[in-house]
Amino acid sequence: MPHAEGEDTWTKLSLLSEHARRDTGFKFTSVAYLLNKEFLRACYLSLNRHKAVGIDKVSGEDYGRELEGNLESLVLRLKSKRYQPTAATLVCIPKSEMGKRPLGILVLENKIVERAIAWILEAIYERAFMNFSTVCHMIG
Repeated sequence: MPHAEGEDTWTKLSLLSEHARRDTGFKFTSVAYLLNKEFLRACYLSLNRHKAVGIDKVSGEDYGRELEGNLESLVLRLKSKRYQPTAATLVCIPKSEMGKRPLGILVLENKIVERAIAWILEAIYERAFMNFSTVCHMIG
């Protein structure tokens, strides 16, 4: 799917979504071009950066102090296929008096990449599930 270099990622996501709607059989082979610094910055800013630190002990505030450099490094690792997500650490937290529930503790950078991938996948697949969601809502 061709795209103009000057377009921002939100425009590209909109075009991607339109293409997915028009051609439901189309196979997207690469969306890596969307993972640029500006898009990842928007992902970072969308996160609740005041939550507890990840297993790497880096808070949202810490990451943000060197945001430009951190994002440049992240983009470089993503584009060169050297990005390695850190495995979540599973802890059990109290659920009620009687039980506990598992909670995965992530690294902030993983959350940024996960948000980016989620937004891209939503752009492609959201319309495919819209009718299903409406039907389930009507049944439920």
